[in-house]
Parts: sequence; structure tokens; C-alpha cells
Amino acid sequence: MRYYFLLVLIVWSWSGEKIPKEVLPPEKMGAVWYDVILADELTDFSSITDSTFREFSKRTALYDSIFHIHAITKEQYRKSEKYYQDRPDLLKKILADLQKKADTAVQKEADTSKKKKAINPV
Repeated sequence: MRYYFLLVLIVWSWSGEKIPKEVLPPEKMGAVWYDVILADELTDFSSITDSTFREFSKRTALYDSIFHIHAITKEQYRKSEKYYQDRPDLLKKILADLQKKADTAVQKEADTSKKKKAINPV
């Protein structure tokens, strides 16, 4: 019986797919993607409102800042992005978490806007 338990434990430990060391964990990848999405939105908005805006150089600068803030390299980001794109089950979880985070941010903004209107009706 003891050997059976040991065998089950070994098989169970092998069954879970381990994320490679060079790949960012799902939580960190989600945080990086959230910042990348915000940077893309800021760049797109700025290019619409300012015809002299240099979109590519600004986007690159923002990405470099994001990588610096999260203490990762461009290569780590690319490997991690490729890894998660090849694993839809993990990608789906990260994207669901990003959606929840975005929904929460939108709800907070809406609540803040309602409070401001209640204090200072126009």
C-alpha cells in the first residue's frame, strides 16, 4: 500500500505542466500585459489627437519603461508571450483575470464620476 501511495504521488507531481524558468508566471505576465494594453491605448489616443505624434518611438519608449518597471527583458517578454499563446488554457485564465481587472477599473471610474456629479451638479 505504501508503494502504491508513492507511485500515485510521483505520477501526480508529473501530471502538472511546469512553467519554464525563463517564462514569466501567469500573474506577472497578466500585470505586464495590462500595462502593455494601457500603453497601446495611450499611444493610439495620442496619435489621434496630435498629428505630430511619433507613434512608433513613443510606443517603444513606453514598452521599455514597462519592462524596466517589471524588471524583465524584452526577450523574457517575447518568450513568455509565445509560451502563453501556444497554451490556450493558460492564456484564457490570464485574459479572464485581465478582463476582471479592467471591469473593476471601469466600475471604480463610474462610481467616482457619480460621486463628483452628486457633489457638484452641473
